[in-house]
Amino acid sequence: MNFLKKALCISLAALLLLSACACGTTTETPQDTSANTQAAGTDAEEEQKETLDIPATRYDGSTLIFLTRDEAEWSTTEIFAEQDNFNASNISEAVYTRNDIILQNYGVTINEYKVSTGEMPTKIQQAVSAGGDDFQAVISNSSVACSASTNGYIWDLNSVETSSIDLTKSWWDGKLAEGMTLNDMVFFATGDLLTSDNDATFGMMFNKKIASDFKLPNIYELVNNYEWTFDKLYEFEQTATQEKGGDPNSLDYDVDVAGFAMTNDSYYSMLYAGGVTVIARDTETGDPIYSLDVERAQNIAESAQRIFAKDYIVNMNLVSSTDVVTVGKTCFGDGHALFFGEVLQCVERMRDYDVNFGVIPYPMYDTNQKAYHHMMHKTGSVVSITRNINKDIEMVSSMIEAMAYYSQDTLTKQYYEINLTSKFAKDEESGPMIALILESRVYDLSYYYDWGAVMGTLTNALHEGAKVGIASSNKQYKQKVERAIKNALESIEKKYASN
Repeated sequence: MNFLKKALCISLAALLLLSACACGTTTETPQDTSANTQAAGTDAEEEQKETLDIPATRYDGSTLIFLTRDEAEWSTTEIFAEQDNFNASNISEAVYTRNDIILQNYGVTINEYKVSTGEMPTKIQQAVSAGGDDFQAVISNSSVACSASTNGYIWDLNSVETSSIDLTKSWWDGKLAEGMTLNDMVFFATGDLLTSDNDATFGMMFNKKIASDFKLPNIYELVNNYEWTFDKLYEFEQTATQEKGGDPNSLDYDVDVAGFAMTNDSYYSMLYAGGVTVIARDTETGDPIYSLDVERAQNIAESAQRIFAKDYIVNMNLVSSTDVVTVGKTCFGDGHALFFGEVLQCVERMRDYDVNFGVIPYPMYDTNQKAYHHMMHKTGSVVSITRNINKDIEMVSSMIEAMAYYSQDTLTKQYYEINLTSKFAKDEESGPMIALILESRVYDLSYYYDWGAVMGTLTNALHEGAKVGIASSNKQYKQKVERAIKNALESIEKKYASN
């Protein structure tokens, strides 16, 4: 049982005890979450026996420094915390507890070197080129990590030198490792070590009062029965939309009631939710290949165009290009939208508002799909190791593995505690939904590496009134992506030839 399935089982079992664990793996087999909950105790007990396999070595006096990011609400909070700075609303105590375990068990002090996200590529390049020792590992967004990998700046986590890191273990996101493999190499990872990867995963929230006022069916049951589809979303948003401000041409985010509050990233989320990816694997070589199912993608686009019609939505990016967070809090937090499609970080943001809401996955294209699919935004954090580390590589990789292992009962438990605690009551129903969302993440190389820059133009087909269909542009997409794949693989082969 891999990391994500194991973590799902633990999260569902732990919810019964008011605790949980994060997860994520994709399956095309329907999963009855109620059945999973009943069986989770046995699976969790079995998975708890999984061992931490690193050298039995102490590194007394050593310090492991992570380059971390200072980026407003996406600043790294999962690596370093001071004891006198605990806050009940965040994860600082869990971070401190985990790091103290590392210090007591291995003699290693955990610290961070925090810079702005814009500085990170230069800092990484300088560390590798000049052999600096300001940091040994990096917590960055996936875009920074992808660029560092093609430039040869970070270690292959499948290498002999980093063998202490076992990405098949349950505390790592095995789906990311599988999806991001290039030339049999994996350059970055995420899992229990971090929580912002969860925060950056797209899901949906719904206003329970609005749903009740309009006597909508139990949406949780629709999800569990695999009946939560694009058509249902469209039907419900039509029912709930209320124009109150007197302008029939648009919905005001702070006056009217929209069926669906969203951002431009929701176009990407809907495309992946419908069950397509741009990249697959060659069955013989394992190399990435262009594999867009054009017919299905076009069907998804046409269905999404109805959902994203201006008569039913508030696009927060169109309301404000600089303060989307505040617009979202007002629109959904003050009861001006039935659905809110955004990253899970918004769940924590909304817990302080008076809105009584639930968390659900993005819908499937139709009931034949049999599985939900979700994307992690590029802003989600991943860990990598810079190639300026040689003599300390065993310590660095071993301690990262240990930190991920001990994070299971510290960080991920606190993550769920935060995200299920509201002003109303413990939101038990949303726990399995969050687990399902994280369990069903997909990782498309074309999105993360921005191969051929086609994702933006591809998702334009989901906009209301889109003039250009996906089929007519498919040849162009294919050529651009295949050229980008060739260049990326050649660059990586050249940069890592000496490994």
